[in-house]
Amino acid sequence: MKFNTIQHTLQNIRTKQNLTQVDFAEKIFVSRQTVSNWERGISIPPVTALSIIANTFDVPLTQLLSALDGEQANREHAAERQLIVEAFLTLLHRHNGQYSTIDLIIAESGIDYEHAITLFNSPSAILQYIAQQIDAQVIAALDNYSDDDPLMMIADAVLPVLYQHNHTLKILYTGHYANGEWLTFLKNSYQKWAAPFFDNYDITTAPVSRKFAIELTVKTTLSIISTWLTQPVPTPPDQFRQTFLHLTRTPIIKLICP
Repeated sequence: MKFNTIQHTLQNIRTKQNLTQVDFAEKIFVSRQTVSNWERGISIPPVTALSIIANTFDVPLTQLLSALDGEQANREHAAERQLIVEAFLTLLHRHNGQYSTIDLIIAESGIDYEHAITLFNSPSAILQYIAQQIDAQVIAALDNYSDDDPLMMIADAVLPVLYQHNHTLKILYTGHYANGEWLTFLKNSYQKWAAPFFDNYDITTAPVSRKFAIELTVKTTLSIISTWLTQPVPTPPDQFRQTFLHLTRTPIIKLICP
């Protein structure tokens, strides 16, 4: 299922240009907060702003207007989508993470089937929607945080966002069906995000390849986060921050044999 909404369209335009929200805002003569609100779906850009964006970044105005229509339709059906998401998570939890068909999920949601199937046509589409919603908040948090240390960025900007969704993430991390798709999505997304931090990786002295190092770093970090969020009562992020930094910077042997 494709979510061609204005918030994702603008975010894609900006990231393809390798621009921060500040840079993007300056080019279209608005504030960074305005861009942030657009990308998070808090507000919708007026047509005049879309016209400036179209001219500045050589994007067809019709494409932006179509995305705007998608955003408005998305808002109209937001409550119904949330009911289906909650039904999806409820069934995952009830069945110990086992797969449920879209028919069962829609029945659990209580929404008319013919309408619900136009919103989500598969469990994977629901999972993708959840991922996009959380990922958009993570991207916004990272974009507003500047630090050369990626682990500090995660500790300060990402952990609070993930903690807000800890109930949802606990189900996704522990579910057999969702776990595989969810971790694959995370691994692919964050390997791309982490790659630039390895631009100066010296393969002549390193024990492993750059690709191996990126994948290992991302998987290790995700394992720490998933272990944190799947605890019966996850520690609040301001308290877990130091633990996260300690774990990510401590060799495994020192944790086993302190």
